Amino acid sequence: MSAPVDPWRLLEDASTVLAVHAHPDDESLSTGALLASLAAAGTRVVLLTATRGEEGEIVPGSVAEGETRPLEEIREAEIEAATSALGITERHWLGTAPALAPGAAPRRYRDSGMQWVREGLAGPSGSAGPDSFSLRPLEEAVEDLVALLTAVRPDVVIGYDDEGTYGHPDHVRAHHVAVGACARTGTPLVEIASELPDTPGSDPRILERDHPGTAGAVLRSVDSYRTQLTVIGSTADRATGTDGVEGTHGADGVDGIAIRHVGGQDDVVLLRTGLRVRA
Repeated sequence: MSAPVDPWRLLEDASTVLAVHAHPDDESLSTGALLASLAAAGTRVVLLTATRGEEGEIVPGSVAEGETRPLEEIREAEIEAATSALGITERHWLGTAPALAPGAAPRRYRDSGMQWVREGLAGPSGSAGPDSFSLRPLEEAVEDLVALLTAVRPDVVIGYDDEGTYGHPDHVRAHHVAVGACARTGTPLVEIASELPDTPGSDPRILERDHPGTAGAVLRSVDSYRTQLTVIGSTADRATGTDGVEGTHGADGVDGIAIRHVGGQDDVVLLRTGLRVRA
């Protein structure tokens, strides 16, 4: 059996990388340190986001009294600030040119919402409508992503694995869209491991790396999403990163940024990524 392709070598050799995500904040929570590291190294990083996160909850007090903008516009402003912090200067919405199939009318993929099936695993919301990303025809989204791949011509696409981090239906759909579009264009797909192995190297398909010097960028990025999460203050297991920004040690000893999601779940945004190449 041949050795698995090294995803990190693919990224190191790439001049342009396209990251495919489902909602505003996913790029920061799942790949913030990775994308910041690539951008700092001079790689052209392009972001595609499928939805505007319209169905997400709102952190109490995060929207000023008298605010008249709809939630999707607020979240568009948040993703603009977050991607700027990561060093990303090119981003697109799925269904808006150039991420739109030739001859198609512009289309807006709505957030599907979610509900918890069990701790750590999400499922589709019962209120998801026909315009939601997870329920619209898969082929439409694949054609739109193919159009963007043709325009941007990335050397590598970064996307979710088949678990979609925690099973959110939009993450899973984004995975299938990326798989379909990459297969059609012959573009290598590097998948983000939903979970890192308990013992590094125990799963030969997943290769892990730390991203030193990215804590400051990731902190600023996640802190841009104040309607969706809260950056937690000083904790007992706090450690200072190489860029002078304090992070936390997660259960696996990896430096990260401690946050609290809008639903009250505490989490750590890791400064370490596990990747594998889609076979």
